[in-house]
Amino acid sequence: MGTREDRNENDDVATALHAVVIPLPAQGHIAPAILLAKKLVGLGFRITFVNTTPNHEQMMKSRSKALEPEKGIEFVSISDGLPDDHPRERKWTEFSNAILAMGPAFEEFFVNLLRRSPISCVIRDIRFTAVQASATKLGIPVVGIAACPAIALQCALKVPTLLSMGILPLPPPPPNSTPSLHPVAMTLGLPRSEEEAAARQTPLTGVVTGASPTMRVEHMPTHFLTHELVSHWNHNPLLPDCDCLLFNSFSDLEGAVLDAMAEELKLHVLGVGPLSLNSSTTEDGVEEVAIAGAGSFLREEDPVALSWLDGRSPKSVLFVSFGSEATPSMEQAEEFAHGLEMSGHTFLWVIRSDTIDSMCEASKDFGVMFSEFLKQTQNRGLLVSWAPQTAVLSHPSVGAFLTHCGWNSTIESIASGVPMLGWPRYADHTTDCHYITQVWKIGLALESRESPVDRSMIVPREEVDRKVRKMMAHEDETDAEVADIRTNSRKYELASRKAVAQGGSSHSALTKLVKLVESWRTKQEHPFPPSRIECGA
Repeated sequence: MGTREDRNENDDVATALHAVVIPLPAQGHIAPAILLAKKLVGLGFRITFVNTTPNHEQMMKSRSKALEPEKGIEFVSISDGLPDDHPRERKWTEFSNAILAMGPAFEEFFVNLLRRSPISCVIRDIRFTAVQASATKLGIPVVGIAACPAIALQCALKVPTLLSMGILPLPPPPPNSTPSLHPVAMTLGLPRSEEEAAARQTPLTGVVTGASPTMRVEHMPTHFLTHELVSHWNHNPLLPDCDCLLFNSFSDLEGAVLDAMAEELKLHVLGVGPLSLNSSTTEDGVEEVAIAGAGSFLREEDPVALSWLDGRSPKSVLFVSFGSEATPSMEQAEEFAHGLEMSGHTFLWVIRSDTIDSMCEASKDFGVMFSEFLKQTQNRGLLVSWAPQTAVLSHPSVGAFLTHCGWNSTIESIASGVPMLGWPRYADHTTDCHYITQVWKIGLALESRESPVDRSMIVPREEVDRKVRKMMAHEDETDAEVADIRTNSRKYELASRKAVAQGGSSHSALTKLVKLVESWRTKQEHPFPPSRIECGA
């Protein structure tokens, strides 16, 4: 892979490839976009990285002071139109409507940017549709980047077909019964009728092309498993207008889906991951593939986690983290705490301090329980509010990962060869967990039961204890299933490293992207010179 040093640093910026990278304003979408931006800088691009104003300010605040400024990347902000004190993600519908209405703001932004220099392409999150029309109007090619696996987007693209075939929506719940899909959390409960149970088992073979033969309706992203299917989540109207699609995935992992999507959409569909892996060449000419963190976060990381891991035996620590948005309920947090204590294994648990504080304030009994849990596990457990996840997963002391199966966590775990215990919550988590456990066979799923209180799905402590003991067992005591999981995890780790190495599928995909952008630039004829650009022209 070429570097900026291979190129003439004195080239006029007006002739350099210039990509404007625009992630959806959420941490799980921002982190992979930053990793992609860094790779593109290494390939000769200069990047304008666009965050909404609150996320931009938080990122600048949370970035480590020890880090040098990102060479080749300019971080800028754009208003989402909401008041400064709006809670954003905590009022998702209002926030979503606001970002969907940002088209005029992006047009003004692009016009002002074009006054300074040409834009070779815009790389926008596939769910940030407000970007598309503005870029297209100004003649700027658009590349879509997905923060989900290819199979999840393929499911979304097939929703119209599934509706026409009568496979979706799911049958309505009986009278006086709550829906099986929680209307806010988007978590899926038990079927409410025999008809719904049967519908969930409908195979997707032949409909969702490229999908595993084991996939059933119940393995689709949860927001499609409603009884009405009228959510904005289900539509990607501007997706075909993208000139190319990028996935944080690789050929050996999702090649069949990537190929099927490319054929059906008549687009360049490129697996460029894992983005958390970088390839470099030493002074001796030896190629090395290593973990590379994003280096920019919306939350401050606790530096204690890595030093604590340094004092642990190889493969002895269970890493527990549910990402930036999936928070366990009080009941579930109690079950996890008891299960981890019962297992007797060492663990590093990422759980935000404000979450625990609010639970303790809400329930005196929970506070007493959690205090006792900390006391009983103080010699073998560590709780932190946030941690450098890619560095933790690649640490030799980590033996398994208890995860919500978000795609960033999944692909980072694959890149590190770490087996997973899956606790999927919503969206594509269920799809990811199915592939983790049934297709790639690199993990085990935690089985839930329905709470009699609010019908939410809860993993009991006995299940946590049993699966942790099973997954973390010493090599001499490991059963055949876990032995296979560890072998497969190592296989996919090696495959991921091969993909990003020179000549690998992801390396070749990035090279293809560069050539595509260069070809677009030669064909691109801007309707007016930068000096005459006006918003709305």
